[in-house]
Amino acid sequence: MLPVKVTDRGVLIIRLQADLDIDRRATTASAIDRLLSSHRSSPVVLELTDGALSPSAVSTVSRAIRICRDAGTTAAVVTRSTEALRALGIGDGTQSPDVHPTTSVAVAALSATAETAA
Repeated sequence: MLPVKVTDRGVLIIRLQADLDIDRRATTASAIDRLLSSHRSSPVVLELTDGALSPSAVSTVSRAIRICRDAGTTAAVVTRSTEALRALGIGDGTQSPDVHPTTSVAVAALSATAETAA
């Protein structure tokens, strides 16, 4: 079961293990799909634990961001790891997710975006 929280502002926070292995990837991806379906219009924060970002975690984060974009939902990633930023393609010129250093900053940013859109 993924650690999940919904803030009073309606932002869905999903905590992901940075060292997610291939055996847990499918289960984690399915759990995220179910969460995103049940919280369809909620902004999403993907909070990464500290540590090196495994290829399975990169794939899972990328998939969740893509699902959010396709659904028209805003999403952000929380990490301070430069390795994670590099692995996610931040700063390489491709379309990358919003990244914030803390969950509270990410929630505030997504809440502000949601309020302006409303």
